[in-house]
Amino acid sequence: MAERRYKAFISYSHRDKRVANWLHHALETYRLPDQARVTMGRQGLQPIFKDRDELPAADSLGEAIEQAIRASDALIVLCSPSAAKSPWIAREIDLYKRLNGDRGIFPVIVEGEPPDNFPAPLLVHYENGEPTDAQSEPIAADIRPEGDGKKLAKLKLIAGLAHLDLDSLVQRDAARRQKRLAMVAAASLVGMVGTSGLALYAIDQRNEAREQRAEADGLIEYMLTDLRKQLEPVGRLEVLDGVGKRAMDYYARQKLEDLSDSELGRRARATMLVAEVQNVRGDNAGALPAFQQAARTTEALLLRKPDDPERMYNHGQSLFWVGYIAWQHGRMDEAREALEGYSEISHELAALDRENLEWQMEEAYSLSNLGTMDFEGGNLASALDYFQRSLDRVDAVSEKEGRPVARQIELGESHSWVSTTLRDLGRIEDAIGVRERELGIYAPLRRNDPGNVDAIYGEAYAAAAMGNMLMEKGDFSRARTMLEKSIALGEEQIAADPQNTFAKELIRASMRDRALLAWLDGDRDTATRLFERLETHLASLQAADRDNYEWNVEDPVRLALYRAFSDRLSEPADSLRARALSWRKALKREDPDSPALLVGSYVAEGLALDRLNRNSEARTAYRKAVSIGDVTPEVVNTRKIALQAVAAERLGDRQGALSLRRRLTELGVDPPIDNALRR
Repeated sequence: MAERRYKAFISYSHRDKRVANWLHHALETYRLPDQARVTMGRQGLQPIFKDRDELPAADSLGEAIEQAIRASDALIVLCSPSAAKSPWIAREIDLYKRLNGDRGIFPVIVEGEPPDNFPAPLLVHYENGEPTDAQSEPIAADIRPEGDGKKLAKLKLIAGLAHLDLDSLVQRDAARRQKRLAMVAAASLVGMVGTSGLALYAIDQRNEAREQRAEADGLIEYMLTDLRKQLEPVGRLEVLDGVGKRAMDYYARQKLEDLSDSELGRRARATMLVAEVQNVRGDNAGALPAFQQAARTTEALLLRKPDDPERMYNHGQSLFWVGYIAWQHGRMDEAREALEGYSEISHELAALDRENLEWQMEEAYSLSNLGTMDFEGGNLASALDYFQRSLDRVDAVSEKEGRPVARQIELGESHSWVSTTLRDLGRIEDAIGVRERELGIYAPLRRNDPGNVDAIYGEAYAAAAMGNMLMEKGDFSRARTMLEKSIALGEEQIAADPQNTFAKELIRASMRDRALLAWLDGDRDTATRLFERLETHLASLQAADRDNYEWNVEDPVRLALYRAFSDRLSEPADSLRARALSWRKALKREDPDSPALLVGSYVAEGLALDRLNRNSEARTAYRKAVSIGDVTPEVVNTRKIALQAVAAERLGDRQGALSLRRRLTELGVDPPIDNALRR
């Protein structure tokens, strides 16, 4: 029996099965032009191979799959983040390319952005049945609304598979659509004979209104997709401001209950596009109303079909954006409500299908968002619960996916949030344990890919945090190793790009702590060199953003305090006091990090006044240092406690100082920030 041949083989992730089903049906049922059927055969684009179950974990493709690929004239690859991580799709592409080279491969973008959503073999040029070092640059159809859309993407594929001119195919398709509409209109006309003139008028008005809405929605969608593609590369998105405003006015006048499901869908896409344009331009004030309008629309769709997973997912995404933008604007109640709604939907979706790893990650992201909100609000116990649950879900997904690099980076970030929260709760040993696990994630990633920037940044931050905790526990040797690793990783990135503000921001703490350790070791030159290098980085950050409070106020004050208590301990008293006063004037009292810095400023002022023999004023400064409370009561700032102990000792309050020192002992730490100040 002769081997059955296929016009194409569709390679896809099971998470993209819905798109694969639609595409398979659309291609096999498309009637080709007569001239194409002469060359393609009477069956047109039939058959196309699609139906395959998830393959078993084996080194080779299933025999049936191999035979189907060998018998296929083309390969269609549905590209998405999940497809990019699938070893099975990679093997299917590899087998096809070994047989056919780069010929006859048609990528279709379902989700994500190239090249991150492309399986690796798609990007490799094959020659004589083997992969080469050369890159392949496949041209993809894009079914996303912001891309070609389903209709044009389908026609692009058909043109490629049938070797037809795309323009003529588009024109033919439009003509066929107009003909169908004319036939529908004719049939409607016959059916309306005998009805009353009033009913005829009402139907005409309704149909005209729908046609006008469809035309307006289509025009808005075009301007916000195709036109945006032309304007964004040249930085002219402000041209779309008028379109966005008119679109929002137009949608505000609509009654959602009067719209069909398809009209609601177009409205949701268009309002989301308006919001995205404003968000890209940095106009969050303009983006929020558009995201809110999109959320109202996706909610209306969901209410009509509450159990539809796609509608649940779309509404969850709308709620996320409403919550995120409201959060950026400090509208915390509104942000909380929206993000809790997003989390609730994500939880329901994840429970519906535990094998849908995309939904599991949505749940993880939603928990992390709520954790971050609680962390910033000082609700650390609640934040820790959210972060730990998020970490557990990311870990489970990563394991099921075979520990891909991108997911492991996310797992590292999840560990980081948990460790930071434990540290702020005063659970230092637990925080160190989680940091060790985080560093254990980055180590193999960097061994396999030394240039992976995400892994470099993750390890640099984790090493800095670990070094700080080890330093406070008195393990100076291991602390030096960690801090030096963090500095080396960051400085390497800065050497490659002197304008790399992220790397400079990342290693601020490690440079500060390593300089203090050098000073405590008696290596004053190294301490001063590191402090001065950090000052250079801070000056660069300040020049990049004069409005950044952390770079322009908090960091300089913290650095000045470190130096006042180490290599600038002998600074003239008048100068030290003046600077301490200037620090307090600049600091925001409501900022969670301010209490420790305020305590430090009062201690520095007290030291200066003591040296000026103004002892009564010095005691007033020390009393103020001891009296400062916390902005967020759950946060345990060990450096603040250590400096308050110094202030109590200077006041002669031995019992108060002993109580504070005992608290540090209970926490298992002894911060060295005050070593030079103890009597």
